[in-house]
Amino acid sequence: MKSQQKNKPLYIQIREYIKNQIDIGALKPEDQIPTETDLTNQFQVSRITIKTALRHLVDEGLIYRVAGKGSFVSSPKLQPTRQEGALEYQINKIGFLMPAIGDVLSIQLLRGIEEVCRDEGIILMVQSVLTQSEERAAIRQMIDAGAKGLIIFPVDGEAYSDEILRLKSEQFPFVLVDRYLPGIKTNAVYSDNYDGGQIGTDYLAKLGHQHIGILSFTKSKTSSSEDRFRGYLDAAQKNKLKLETNYWLTQFDDISYQDEDSMKEMIEEWLQKEQEITAVFAFSPQTAIYLATMAGKLGKRIPEDLAILCFDHPQIRNLDNDYFSWIEQNFELIGTEAVKLLLKTIREPSTLEQIVIPVSLHERQTTQIFTRSQR
Repeated sequence: MKSQQKNKPLYIQIREYIKNQIDIGALKPEDQIPTETDLTNQFQVSRITIKTALRHLVDEGLIYRVAGKGSFVSSPKLQPTRQEGALEYQINKIGFLMPAIGDVLSIQLLRGIEEVCRDEGIILMVQSVLTQSEERAAIRQMIDAGAKGLIIFPVDGEAYSDEILRLKSEQFPFVLVDRYLPGIKTNAVYSDNYDGGQIGTDYLAKLGHQHIGILSFTKSKTSSSEDRFRGYLDAAQKNKLKLETNYWLTQFDDISYQDEDSMKEMIEEWLQKEQEITAVFAFSPQTAIYLATMAGKLGKRIPEDLAILCFDHPQIRNLDNDYFSWIEQNFELIGTEAVKLLLKTIREPSTLEQIVIPVSLHERQTTQIFTRSQR
């Protein structure tokens, strides 16, 4: 392959190589294309890269496949003509890997993705994954099923997903949502979690809270939780809040992470031990619910004895209004922007962007102006 092609994704380089072989007559109509194994060895790339290159050639009508036999050059009458400047291939299918489909935020995200896909006439494949092994398998399945690109909500894990890193190295089009990979530049769309951490902490400090606890419910150090914590630290220093590491309940082992009773027990012990804490900033809606439950069990009044602010809506209301004060992430907008960025990446492989979506604060019943006399 020519040196000027090196900046192009590998699958496009391979696609162009085979197309050139057809154009110059080295591969004639009805000739068999080298097998995937042969092409993998020839170009020293993964089978996924070869499959992607061949699939684009099939979509263009330049080759066709016969089950059990291989790929062959199409007859000229089957090869479509193209107007100059037209897209080289049709973007007709993308994939979306998401957490549990029953999650409200995932549904909002999916709604935004579907809206753009519907407007663009794109088929959307959706698969729910809970572990990195499921994520690896789903990525391969979607690519094999013809996805031209992927939108991925990464699952929590102790390290970066090797399959996502493989997509990056092979320049397969994908966009991460909700988080990014620190230190590795990829296309991503996510909330301004740092600003959310600052906004929430500033808000609690202005209400009069000097002893603010942090409750984070992630198995690993994700960029979203890390950015929220950085925002909290900077706002805490700005507001001259007391910083105590024992005010931070952020480390959970595998057993506690998977077990609701263990999580509640840890929160109860933490509240009993850290009596100075007057407000807690929970980084997920589920932890906010656990926190309110255990605070009630200990006889703490909310918000008089303990104020609670959380990221994302816990979906708990009374007759009048939402119950929890919360930081809102616009997941529907994240979804729409993710599809737009993916389509741009497919058309312009050199695209490398990270889009940050603003967050907003909603004040409800679990927070109020605090005075020491309330306790």
